[in-house]
Order: sequence, then C-alpha cells, then structure tokens
Amino acid sequence: MTTLYQKRVREDNLRKVLRFIHRMGSTSRPAIAQELHLSPATVASLVAELEECGLVQEDGLGKSRGGRKPAILRFNAEWAWVVAAKVGVTRVRVGLANLKGELKGKRVEPLASRNPKDVVYQVTRMVSMLLEELPHPRILGMGVCCPGVIDRETGEVLKAVNLGWENVPLKSLLAEHSPWPVFVEDGADAGALGEKWFGSGQDVENLIYVVVGNGIGSGIILHGELYTGQQHVAGEFGHTSIDFSGPSCPCGNRGCLELYASARALVRRVEKALQQGEKTLIRNFLEEGKDLTAELVSEAAYLGDSFALQLLEETGTLLGRAIGNLVNLFDPELVVIGGGLSLAHPVFFESLKRTVEIQSLFLHRRPVAVRRAFFGGDSELVGAAALTVERVFGERVPIL
Repeated sequence: MTTLYQKRVREDNLRKVLRFIHRMGSTSRPAIAQELHLSPATVASLVAELEECGLVQEDGLGKSRGGRKPAILRFNAEWAWVVAAKVGVTRVRVGLANLKGELKGKRVEPLASRNPKDVVYQVTRMVSMLLEELPHPRILGMGVCCPGVIDRETGEVLKAVNLGWENVPLKSLLAEHSPWPVFVEDGADAGALGEKWFGSGQDVENLIYVVVGNGIGSGIILHGELYTGQQHVAGEFGHTSIDFSGPSCPCGNRGCLELYASARALVRRVEKALQQGEKTLIRNFLEEGKDLTAELVSEAAYLGDSFALQLLEETGTLLGRAIGNLVNLFDPELVVIGGGLSLAHPVFFESLKRTVEIQSLFLHRRPVAVRRAFFGGDSELVGAAALTVERVFGERVPIL
C-alpha cells in the first residue's frame, strides 16, 4: 500500500513539474521547488527523469541570487506534436503544432457537408494528408473545436445552432478513426486558450476572447483559467438578445446579437441595400462573378467605397457596445478580437475599440485594452492544440 501511494504521489508531482515547466517555457530547479513547495532533492529527481526522456533540456545558467548560478531548464516543444482541427460554418482547418502551439503546417478546405459523419471523414482525410506532408514520430493527441455548446468531458456537441447539430458525439466519432486521444472544445473557448497561453493574452490573467465570423462567440479567462460555467454554456455571447422584438434566431431567441453584427449579418445588409439600388463597388464585384462575402465588403472598403466603409464602421460600433457590456460584467484586463471579421478593413476594429472604451470608461479608471488576435484566423486552431497539450499533461505524463 505504501509503495502504491508513493508511486501515485511521485506521478502527481512529476505531472505538476512538467506542467509548470511547460507553462513557464524556461525556469530553474530552485524556482520549481519554491513554486510547487517541493524539496530540492525531489525536484532534482523528477527533473532528471524528464531530462532523460527529452521533454526537458538544460540551456545555460541563470542569474545568481547569492550562491551558484542555477541551470536554466527549457521545455522541449519539439518532443512531440499535436493535431488540431477547427470545424467552422463554412470551412474546415486542420493543423500540426508543437507543444508550444506553434503551427508547423495547416490545410484549409470549404466545409463539404454539415452531416457529422461527413465532417469526421473530411477532418480525418485532411489530417492524413497533412501527416503525409509533415510526418512526426510522436503525436500526442488531437484537439478539435467547433462552434456551439460542448460537454468537455464526453466530447459531445450538445447544440451547434449554425451547424444544425444537436447531441452529436463528435469525440466518439473521431476516436473511431484516430490512434491518439481526442479532445473536443467550443471554438471560442479554444481561441481564448490559444491567445492566453501563446498569443496576445500572455501578460494578463483575465481576458475575454470574442470571435466574430458567421456567428459570434466568446471565451472567458478568469484568474488564468478558462471559465465555462456549470453547464458549459458560458460565453454564448452571440445569442444574447439585443432586441426582444427583433427577428427570430435559429437558437429560439429573438433579436440575437449575431443577427446584427456577424459576417453573415453584414452580408444580409449588403443584399438588402443592393436590392434598394445602393451604388457601391460591391455591385461591380458581383457582376464580375465574385461571391458576396464579408471579405468582399472589406475589399471594397480598402478601395475607398463609402458604403462598405460605413457598413463596417456601424457593425464595429454595434459590436463594441455589446462587448462593452461584457467588460462591465467581467472587468477583464484585455479583450481580444478574433475570427474572420477581425481581419476586415481597420475601420471595423477601430470603431469597435473606440466604442468599447467609451462604453466601459465610466466604471474603469483606465481604458480596457482591446487587441486583435495574435494568431488572426488561426487562434482557435492554436487553441485546439493548446487544449490537447493541457489535457494530456493534466491527466498523465506521456512517458509514464
């Protein structure tokens, strides 16, 4: 019994040490002992085990604090890679990333079908093709994100309005085709994790990540940890009502935010204006055979089209007002804006940022920082990779 207990304690301590080194990137044995309240001898033994397998490497000497200079320990991010996938409303992205979330390669395809089994087939095929191009001897796991309400434990998509999914066992379906552990997360939550650990939010403990594409969602980081709520629905920002007598939403509510301020809403406004005879470069683009998308509106704005510029500014202002409410609710240090619309003409982001500052200033002594996502449209893909590493390291040490 004693031997079994001691083994479990050692495994637990080894997991804590590995996660600490991973999150810090580089550290020292004395810092680990102090932070984790372990004896220097215990830390030395655990680090030696991690060094032996190659997960941790020594990298020079640090600054002395009165004694010998401590050896710097650095996490070996290339020890293994992880597979990441993002299932969006119109596109599927898959990527390979190292253990620090750095993408080594990716593939992007239009979503071929919204049938869950077809989606699983498409993701599996894309991953296989990517691994043929960029093989790695050690794959740690696979993280997948999609919009909607996700049960993190079972990997079931409880409801994804924009995909038309309900009670889809996505993890189980993917696991049938994957030789690695599979983890499933809400897209906005994954984006929040990616930006917190590796992107714009590394220097803060409280942030809100808002993804703006065909839908709108948010991921909330409080005190350094992802907040998902009791039933995993925290952050369903796009389905908060801003007009109780507004149009009905597929989710069942009326006047949801994403009916007014998403990329899809932007396209609907353009369609209506064109029907009413609006003079805009967008009409010329469509006559050339281009598809009407938010990207096309942004292209017109870059060419000085006054209608496109006004539309993007109004959309940014509207979304900024809604985000200002989030800021007043959660009091974050930082708001990160991601998703396809975040890459639009700067007038969208600047109007959004300005409105958030105005909306929240009366409660805050200084403006809340608002930044574009560091990873642009890949934040959720990076987040899916980060999720995989965190979940694997949280459950076990890969060498055990």
